[in-house]
Amino acid sequence: MQTDNIRVLLVEDDPFWQENISTYIVRNAKDIQVISVVDSKEKVIELIAGEGRIDVVLMDINLSAANLDGIEIIELLSNRKIKVIALTSIAEDEVIIESFESGAINYINKSSIFDIIAAIYEAVEGKSQIHSDAARALLSKIREEKKLRKLTLSEREVYNLEKKGYKRKEIAEYLYKTIDTVKKHSQSWKKKLNV
Repeated sequence: MQTDNIRVLLVEDDPFWQENISTYIVRNAKDIQVISVVDSKEKVIELIAGEGRIDVVLMDINLSAANLDGIEIIELLSNRKIKVIALTSIAEDEVIIESFESGAINYINKSSIFDIIAAIYEAVEGKSQIHSDAARALLSKIREEKKLRKLTLSEREVYNLEKKGYKRKEIAEYLYKTIDTVKKHSQSWKKKLNV
């Protein structure tokens, strides 16, 4: 188990959380060092270029009021083999799933601050113990994917667009199909999924 001088980067734009998260870690884990606290994508890129070893990044999802820009940074960091824990106040299933798809190894709500240290140790040890804040969304996604395997490619295209709120006319234009064809695929996926 690697517990010597674990180097953590905190990416967070809210001064309240910057202070609370870094103070909590410093007070409760003598072997974890918060090497820096940054608040933007640009500062993350600058830091990882020159800082040396970073073991774990605690990544806020919404930085400086930009919409989900943390997801983009998670992908960038995971492509560099840096372990990222999404740390946010967002609890929407889609955001949780997107964080994992972008490369996050865990997802913790800021209200679960007391679980951060354990998650850092698990990340460094290479364990994949998904936090309970993310487990329900992932289980739901797995079950949905199993159901969707029943659909044809065309039915799934219509399903995905309808889930995003597109109307049949918009779907027909987007997929270059007739409205009748879209209606047929829509009725078909609903029947197969018992909707």
